[in-house]
Amino acid sequence: MTDLNAFEYRPFIPLSEFSPPPWPEREALRMAIRRTKRMLTRHEERPIIAEDRLQRDINALNDRDRVAPPHCEPLFKELAMTLDAWSQEIRPTRWLQLIVMPPGYRHELLGEWARRKGHEVLSTPKRETLLEEVAVEIPDLHGEGVLVIPRLEEWFMRHRCGLEAVRRLLEQIAGLERHCVIGCQSWGWAYLGRAIEAHLMLPEPLTFQPFDEQRLCQWLANSVADDDFSGTRFRLRESGQDIFATDEKGQPESNYFKVLAAHSRGIPWVARDLWRSSLRSRIEMEDDDSSEPLPFEDEQTLWVVALDEFSLPGSGDSRALLILHALLIHGALARTELERVLPDPGPRPMLHALLGAGLIEQHDGQLRIVSAAYPAIRNGLATAGFPLDRN
Repeated sequence: MTDLNAFEYRPFIPLSEFSPPPWPEREALRMAIRRTKRMLTRHEERPIIAEDRLQRDINALNDRDRVAPPHCEPLFKELAMTLDAWSQEIRPTRWLQLIVMPPGYRHELLGEWARRKGHEVLSTPKRETLLEEVAVEIPDLHGEGVLVIPRLEEWFMRHRCGLEAVRRLLEQIAGLERHCVIGCQSWGWAYLGRAIEAHLMLPEPLTFQPFDEQRLCQWLANSVADDDFSGTRFRLRESGQDIFATDEKGQPESNYFKVLAAHSRGIPWVARDLWRSSLRSRIEMEDDDSSEPLPFEDEQTLWVVALDEFSLPGSGDSRALLILHALLIHGALARTELERVLPDPGPRPMLHALLGAGLIEQHDGQLRIVSAAYPAIRNGLATAGFPLDRN
């Protein structure tokens, strides 16, 4: 079984060194062969438990959020490994640190780190003020202690009038002799590099090391090791294999986490949501006359089905990609704000299509991408030739 105490914490690395985990060798070819065989043969291997005997475990996945905690605790510890010693230096080699993260993380990593350490956090301006004729007031940033700016992407809008505040903010930061940590989502940072050459004013960004097969397995195993899931096994629908079973060297016995790491690009919250969406619980069939008992009848089991595949609505329609690209750059936008940053002022029909396809969601009046759909969205934007981030 997985060693729950063996998680390897790693300090952050330069963004330029971020390399997503590779797909398992020949995995794409094997998937294509399996699809072809199913099309050409009438007798295919039956999974150990049929799809119609499964249902999404709504209680586990939605109501109580039991399967994994909303925070990715390893990232907090790895961020502390990266910043704590630097933050206590009297005259550091560099006064500024830039942390760039992939999109979709629902919580403020830097904001939480600042709160835990008692550092000062710079308040974010309201988005509607970024387009007003009266300039956003930039406070005096001089002072003692560490200053944290958690979300730089909330200081601008992709609009001809929406970059003035972030320009003036970065000009002050660039000459600041005070410990300062700036956070930004990777797509927003890529845009600022093109729009205002922000990379010339700030140091090389840092990011977490990708979560590979072993780190994902250990992290998710720790996430479910609580009283609610005492005795629960997570088994592959096709074979019944326990996904957390490891060999004598501590490596996962199945290639599930290797595929999950590649599919999620090593981003832990994307991997977590993909995994959660693949969990099913068994249902009793009232009209089932089969006398053959289901396997593992004597244990509490959640079944793991194939990872969800997302497809973009409106094939060849750039409107969907423009909306998704804008949301990635800004993190989240209200509908009226989204209309201000798009060339087409009327995106509402396509918004309904994207919401219905599970690619975006609305929370507290803000539209944002669904993290489990991020790999498919990124692939779609890359295929269409959109400028990408570095993650």
